Formats: sequence, C-alpha cells, structure tokens
Amino acid sequence: MKRETFQVVPEVHQAGDPSAQGIRVPFVRPALPPAERLAPVFSEIISSGRLTKGPYCERLELAVAKRLGVRHAVAVSSCTVGLMLVYRGLDLAAGSCRSRRSGGDGCAVASMDSLSRFGITRTAHRNEPLGEVVMPSFTFLAAAAAIVWNNLRPVFVDVDPLTTNVTAQAIRAAITPRTVAIAACHNFGNPCDLTALESVAAEHGLPLIIDAAHGFGASMHGRPVGAGATAQVFSMSPTKLLVAGEGGIVATNCDCLAHFIRMGREYGNDGSYDALFPGVNGRMPELSAATALASLDILDQVSDRRNQLADLYRRDLGELPGIGFVELLPGAHSSHKDFSITIDPTKFGITRDALRRVLASRGIETRAYYDPPCHRQTAYEHFHDRMRPLPATDMLAARSLALPIGGHVDEGIVRDVCDVIANAKEMV
Repeated sequence: MKRETFQVVPEVHQAGDPSAQGIRVPFVRPALPPAERLAPVFSEIISSGRLTKGPYCERLELAVAKRLGVRHAVAVSSCTVGLMLVYRGLDLAAGSCRSRRSGGDGCAVASMDSLSRFGITRTAHRNEPLGEVVMPSFTFLAAAAAIVWNNLRPVFVDVDPLTTNVTAQAIRAAITPRTVAIAACHNFGNPCDLTALESVAAEHGLPLIIDAAHGFGASMHGRPVGAGATAQVFSMSPTKLLVAGEGGIVATNCDCLAHFIRMGREYGNDGSYDALFPGVNGRMPELSAATALASLDILDQVSDRRNQLADLYRRDLGELPGIGFVELLPGAHSSHKDFSITIDPTKFGITRDALRRVLASRGIETRAYYDPPCHRQTAYEHFHDRMRPLPATDMLAARSLALPIGGHVDEGIVRDVCDVIANAKEMV
C-alpha cells in the first residue's frame, strides 16, 4: 500500500503493563505530522515563552471553525472538559440569550428553556441532581462523567444494534418533565442521525449535545460532522485521527454558549479577574494547538487510510459466519476511529472474549468497547432505571471487538488478523 505523508509514533506502555508483553500488532498508534514539520514550530513557541493563550490556539480555532462550517470552535484541554463546560454553560447561555432578546440570531439556545422551566433551580440541594439528560449507555464513560459533574442525572437509553448510535425514538420515549438536555454520539466515528435528533430536540425545546470525540474525519453527505446541534465536542487525544497530544474542540453556532465556554476554560474569569461562575483550567497549550493545526493538514489522508483498511477488513471477514459490522446511514462517511465488529458466538463458534484471547496469543492487540457500558459502571449504575432494559447495549458490550487500525497497519497485517480470526475456533 502507498505510504502516506504522516508519521506513526509507537504506542507507549506503562512499565510493568502486561499488555506490553508480546505485542506484535498494537491496537493503535498516533498518526502525527512529520517531526521536521513540528520541530521549527515547537522551537518558535518555546523561544517565545508563550506556552498558552497564544496565536496557535487562535489559528487552530479559526481553521477548525472554517472546516466544520460553524461560527465558533473553542479549543479546550480535552473533550471531557469541553463536555463539562457545555453543560455548565447551557443554563448560563440560555439566560444570557433571553436577556439579550437575540431571537436566535447567532444563538442556538435563545429559544430553549433553562432548568428554571421545570422549577429546577441552582439553589437546590447540592446532592440532588438538578435535571435529567437523556443519553446512550453504549458510549465512552466521559459522556456520563460530564453530566454528573454538573449535578445532572444521566438517563440511559438503548442504541440501534446495527449503527451502534442512539435513535430518535429511544430519546423521545425517555423524555420527561425533568429532562433538560439530549445527548448523542458519533460512535466509532459513525455519524449519528442528526436530522432526526434535532427534530426531537426542537419538538421538546431541548438542547442537543453531540459527543463528537470520534468525529474528525467523518462526514455526512460530503460535509464534515460538527455543524448542527447545540454543540458538538471533539477529542484530539492520541487515539483520534486529528491529534493534539491531548485536547478538544467545542463546535457551536451559539455566540452566548461559546462566550461562556471561553470564560469557563479560564476559571470563569472574563478578564477582569472576577470569576462570574465556577470554571476550570481548561486551556489548550500552544504546543498542543500547533500539533493539532499541523495534523489538520493530513486529516483527510489519515481518514482515507482508515477507510481503505476498513474496506479490507470487510472484504476478508465478510464471508465468516457470526461476524457483524457497524452499519452507516445513507450519505454517511465514517472516520473509522475504531473498526469494530460483533461476534455472535452461536454462529461463529466461540465468544468475543475467547477470540480476543486467541488474537492476544498471536500478539494482536484489540479493545472491547464499551464493556461495561455506562449503565453498568460503578459510578453510574445507581442512576439506571432497572425497569428500562437496554438489550442492544448489553449485546454490543458483550460482542463488540475493535481491531487494529491506523497508519501502522498495512494490507499484510489486515490479512494476518483476518486469518487468525478465521481459524480462531481451532486455536482455542
């Protein structure tokens, strides 16, 4: 296969990490711009002494906003912090937008009611959640963490077993008078049904927050995901297609929400050294911003490479009984942040976990996303209504297996992985 113009950096394991033993094919390695591209920029930043709140962060925000087609792209220290600040800023933004009588001009929350719509106020008891956010359980744990950190209650709903994304029908059925927001995700880089979700959000006057951690490199009908919804929050950690080292982007068309997120990442300080609300240190360092800005130039190449590999996996595994693939909506283009398959043990002959052990014995690293799902995790299981079963989520958690994908994988590695999978039953 053709070598792309990006640098693949070996994955680093902690000392004593048993997963470091005998790994021949790592699950992931970050795809970075060439070192010679970054070296002079890093030297410039270090020489300037301006390691944060500098020009590279501003350039990154402008470049990402232009690519996504949004009014604001706010750089933060991580996707998790971005989600936390969005939920913190929503009520503030709603009040601000109403007081300015903006009528929705440049604002996605002007017509939405805040928590006070339901008689829920910020003076409620500290230990009592203020409102509910309907969200899928089959997603990364940071999505639930951001909600609970804001003293809101996650309401877990099921996903479509084929797309692995939450459906508008599941969201609509879980909305109650205490619902204050809707959350969804582009799972594995597979764009969710934004149009349907926006319709439900508009019907109920609720903000829609998209966990777009896997979204860079994905598109819908030829347009990058990121526009639409109240906010979409991206990750740029080493496992993603667009790498900053660590970092995130909040994409929104709401002027007020963007304003509060910018303050929130600066402790809630508007520049007067008076904290208007409790914020965090959520700034993105200049070195991370410069890395992400250079990575933006190779994003399409990285995405194309992953899609080529996904096609190879589908070709070689497609005839095996019991192997399922994530399905895309019409017009959707996945980033393939992960290439996840499902294993039906009754048809394939062995379980997902048994197959994973076979692959590990051959030095092939895999991941089981998301096992356990959010509603079965220690921190969040007490929020789950046990009278609301999540069969698709539980099935996916037990059967999903993400295979190695990225710049360190070539056609020979794909063939090797697929050969092991095809013969796994005899290797148990």
